[in-house]
Amino acid sequence: MPRRARVPHKIVCLESYWNERLFQTFSVKGFLESVAPLVHPPLTVAHRFVDSHEGIAHYLRRPGGVMWRQKELFDTPIYYLAFHGRPAAVTPVLGRVTGEQLCEAFAGYGAGGYQNLVYFAACSVFRGVRGDRFARQFLKTSRVRAAIGYGTPVDWMASLVCDMLFLKRFYSDPSPWKNLRRIFKSVHRDYPVARRLKYMLLTREDIQ
Repeated sequence: MPRRARVPHKIVCLESYWNERLFQTFSVKGFLESVAPLVHPPLTVAHRFVDSHEGIAHYLRRPGGVMWRQKELFDTPIYYLAFHGRPAAVTPVLGRVTGEQLCEAFAGYGAGGYQNLVYFAACSVFRGVRGDRFARQFLKTSRVRAAIGYGTPVDWMASLVCDMLFLKRFYSDPSPWKNLRRIFKSVHRDYPVARRLKYMLLTREDIQ
């Protein structure tokens, strides 16, 4: 019998369309579904395309957002945001979503002992002084355990390797919250490209 998961094997992904070419659709959904059977029990993937600040708020904002009206989502440990990015912002098709808007959408997500992290699968969100300031404010406002992101523009495939290594190791670990920093550092150790991409982890303990 497989060992019982120490964290729920669930992930919520919000993703923007990557371009306006209607006969060319890229999506991380297939990538996440390919990672799913690599852990036991298999990872369950919730996925929606969103293209604006209003769309993000529709799903995320407390108390009336979709995430807070579906009980099966309440214990999800990782929220994976797949967008084009820039320092302290993401840029879906219909315009920039600022750091302030992201903080507002995730406000209180780590309250009441709910352990989760937000994974910014987007270029440059943590880049420079603005990116660092945003990451720290995001952790204070959201109260999530950690935020992961990139400090440079990233190649699609190179970033997916980072993501795959982290997700596989996080969901396979018997105590992923206790071992979070070790899991993250193992990606840097085994995939040196991660350092060039400025692949970063900031935890709530880092800002206290």
